[in-house]
Parts: sequence; C-alpha cells; structure tokens
Amino acid sequence: MKILLIKPRWFVRGGVYRFLETIRFTPLNLCILAALSDGHDVRIVDLDWQELPENESFDLVGITVTTFTSEQAFEIADMFRSKGSKVVMGGVHASLMPDECLLHADSVVVGEGEYVWKELLEDAAGAGMKKVYRSEKVTDMDDIPAPRRDLIQPDRLVGFLEATRGCPNHCKFCYLTSMPWAKHRKRNIRLVLKELETLPQKIVFFVDDNLFADESYAAELFESMKPLKKLWSVQAPTTIARNRRLLEKMAESGCFNLQMGFQTVSRKSLDWAQIRHNQVEEYREVVRTLHGFDILVSAFIMFGFDDDDPEVFDRTFEFIREADIDDVHMYILTPYPGTELFREMKEQGRLLPGRNRRSFGWGNATFIPKQMSPEELEQGVAECYKKLYPHFLKTLPGRLLKRLPRLIRDPQLLQLLVAGSLRRPSLGKSRA
Repeated sequence: MKILLIKPRWFVRGGVYRFLETIRFTPLNLCILAALSDGHDVRIVDLDWQELPENESFDLVGITVTTFTSEQAFEIADMFRSKGSKVVMGGVHASLMPDECLLHADSVVVGEGEYVWKELLEDAAGAGMKKVYRSEKVTDMDDIPAPRRDLIQPDRLVGFLEATRGCPNHCKFCYLTSMPWAKHRKRNIRLVLKELETLPQKIVFFVDDNLFADESYAAELFESMKPLKKLWSVQAPTTIARNRRLLEKMAESGCFNLQMGFQTVSRKSLDWAQIRHNQVEEYREVVRTLHGFDILVSAFIMFGFDDDDPEVFDRTFEFIREADIDDVHMYILTPYPGTELFREMKEQGRLLPGRNRRSFGWGNATFIPKQMSPEELEQGVAECYKKLYPHFLKTLPGRLLKRLPRLIRDPQLLQLLVAGSLRRPSLGKSRA
C-alpha cells in the first residue's frame, strides 16, 4: 500500500514556544509507525515544515491528532476520504474523543499504536478496517523499533529521542492522567545508547514525560552517556535538585538545560492542581543548585488556576527575575475535551462557547477563571511576556559570557540559545 502519515501544523507563529519555531521537532510517533510498515511505501509529512500533497493519491492516510490540531486534522481527513483514501487517526485526541474522530475517519487507534499497527495494515489491505483498534497492554519500551528518521527532514542542530514513557504523578491539569499510556516505563539503556549513537546532531532533546520517575535508572543512563559527548536537554521535576549525585552525573554527561515544571508560585494553586511534588519555598534554591552545575533552567509556568487573581502575574514576574530563571514558557490552563478537568469545568458552567479547537493550544482562555475574566487572563500572560522579553535580552550577554568556554567549543549551542532568546512570544493569536 501507499501510505501517508501526517502531523498537522502545531505551531502558531509567535505563540508560547520560544525555541521550537526554529527547530524541526521530530514526529517520533510517525517514524515508529513507519518502521513497523515493512513492505509498504510510506511517506511522512510534517505540516509545520512541509506542504500537504493534496494532489497525490494514497491507499491509507494516518493522522496524529491533538485537541488543538483536531479541526485541521478533520479537514485533511475529509479531503483524502473524498478522494478514496482510507483514513486512520491516532494520538491524544483520538484516545480522548474516539467517537468524534470516527465522524471523519474510517478507524481510530485508542492508546499506543505499536501493538495494533500491523493488524491495522493487514485489515486496510484486505477486507477492511475495524472502527477502533485498542491495544490490550501498554507498549514494552524494548519492543519499539528504531524510528525511520530517514523519512523526515531532520533538524540540523537538535536530535530527538525517548528513553521512557509515562509519569507516576497525577497533576490535575495534565492530559496524561486520562491516557491509556500513562504508566511509567523504561527502555533498556543499551537500546537508548544505540539510538543515541545514530544521531548525527551534537545536541539532543529527550521527549520523555518524566525521565526521572526512576532516578536510579536516570543516573545509570547518564553515566553511560558520557563517552558519547552529547549536549542534552529534557523536562524535569523540581525534586531532582535534592539529588546532588544525580545532578553530577547529568552535568558530566552533557546536560546543559532543563525545562522545569514550577507551574505556579502559589501554594494554594499547587494544592488545587494536585502537584504534590513541588514546594514553592524551595524554588529559588532549586535554580541556584542547578546553576551551580552549569545547567540552564527554563521554567514552565501555568496561569488560570482557581487561586490565581490578577496579581499573580506580577508575583510570577518577580519570581522569574529574582530567581535568575534563564528562560520561561508560560501557558494558560487548558481543559482538554474528554478529560476530567473538562467535565468538571462543564458541570460548573465555566466553559467558554465559540472557542475553536485552535484555542486549545495553551495560549488562549477556553474557560472562565474564578478570580478574573478570560480577557484578563490572556492579557496578563501577554503582558508578563512583554515585561520579561527585555529582561532576558538584558541578561543574555552575561549568561553567554559565563559559559563562554563551552560555547566556543560547541558553537551549535550558541546558535540555539541566541536564536530562541531573540524571539518575542505573542499570545492570543489562535482564538476564533
């Protein structure tokens, strides 16, 4: 069969991502499915960087779908089905809202696709596909084949891979708690290293939800990575700052940056969101500790919790400035359809009507906050970014100077840091 695998366009130019507009974020899920498609002619298209081949014919079209790309995905699916292609949808939104996706697709994959993909291909080439494909168990990480990166246009600076999946935490705002693949699992370190060795890029980003759920595994992985001399970055919880031996191994193995989920500067908001592992009073020490290991700290901050009032933006700005945070990604709390948070907001009558799905990309208010208006929430985040932009520009030379020996040795890192730091985010563009 001739198969087309599509990742719809993710990034709103000027949106919440400061760095990823200039980096080709590898759609590893599609590359894995391609690796499981032996005997078929497979093509992968990432619409952030490529055009949709509308004038070509395909036997099967697979689309990975998130809430904020769902309307776009439905349009693409309808177009290809009108031309005779069979369409299957997978990903977060297909798992949360399979019935909705089936209005536009022949089949949906609920949960991970590794164990059902070959059956789906056999059905598509034969008598016909089932409406729903659902794996009876989560994927064993050692069963995942090497992704077909040869089918994509890779980023020249940054390579992407995963060592683990899932997370043991149950944060209220996170869609992962509603996913069939939420259970934390680890890949054999030997297999991770083998894949790392194939990446030509010096800089690597782990896409794991929580690589540190098993800190002993993480420490062993980082120790094993040292001979590869990669520079790497990953999402991390604040709790790792308590484990100095782990931080030593991270620094020695090339960790230059952590995207850290501080989420909020309010203790009450942490409690409401069930973020049990964060302690606001430890935040500044966390940053100082990581800086002591020459690790840059990118803060993830979310607004719109029930305890947030209009003053939360000034409090957050002061924290970021005083704690010497190196970069920040600020989000608006977003209840995804199909999650418990969405159902709770709906029961309370707090969901905003008329919001298209593009508004569910973390940069827009899709609900009514408790202590401010939706407009105040959006404007507050935008103003906070506006105040932080000159702050980060002013402090950038000093940050670069502190790391001058490393940047001279690794000019790719200098290019990456400067390119992201010079981009000014502008929220609120995706709302209808």
